[in-house]
Amino acid sequence: MASVEKFTAAAVVNQLRHNTRAIENSSNEDIDPQRSELNYSLLPAREVSDYDYFCERKSELYCYDRADVKVLAGWVVSAPADFATRSPEETRRFFETVNDFMSERYGEKNIVQSIVHMDEAGQVPHCHVVFIPVVPDRKPNHPQEEKVCAAEVLSRTELRNFHPALQAYMDKHGPKDARVYTGVTAASGGNRTIKELKRDRPIDRNKDEIAVLQREVKELREEITTLKRIVSRDHERGRWNETEKERSVGRW
Repeated sequence: MASVEKFTAAAVVNQLRHNTRAIENSSNEDIDPQRSELNYSLLPAREVSDYDYFCERKSELYCYDRADVKVLAGWVVSAPADFATRSPEETRRFFETVNDFMSERYGEKNIVQSIVHMDEAGQVPHCHVVFIPVVPDRKPNHPQEEKVCAAEVLSRTELRNFHPALQAYMDKHGPKDARVYTGVTAASGGNRTIKELKRDRPIDRNKDEIAVLQREVKELREEITTLKRIVSRDHERGRWNETEKERSVGRW
């Protein structure tokens, strides 16, 4: 089972830090800090942080300068339930195959993170593959050849075809009998959000819902703080420009 989410620029830092477990006192109560050392990245080591890499890659792309633009997307792919009885090597191979599939599908240089979480109680191991949604930019007035567009990358057709395509790739390259596309997956609509997956877990449902809502509230507060900072900065910049104009008129 896989789920997908999209993020605005204001949510990028928090999401990347969540995946690397860099947030102290996380609202996700499922996380067992003593098991976080079992998490691992599937990407080669970089000389820059994940956020710096995101900024560098995004600077090469055309992107609309609006606060609501989704500049980052992330798939969360869970290991099949029967992998609980398989070896760690098979589990890692499963996630490495997922990472290879994502890299081929969305562009290797667009992948910002690919992190396996082994530290959440009540959940099977799962992988967060976070990427910038990139498509060709055919507008002649744009200097870049590519642009950020989550709507095109994660279209309805893509969401409908994702599970079957991943299963076909897994059958060819992954461990034996690794089922990511089943009758249950198809019947449930295929792709669901992380909130929906946690909501439908049979254990501690209310507890999970509270944790998710607390996280969403925190993210909204951080986004509001960021937007207020931007508005304040622009306001001060406007006042400075007006003052300079008045001084210029006075000098002449």
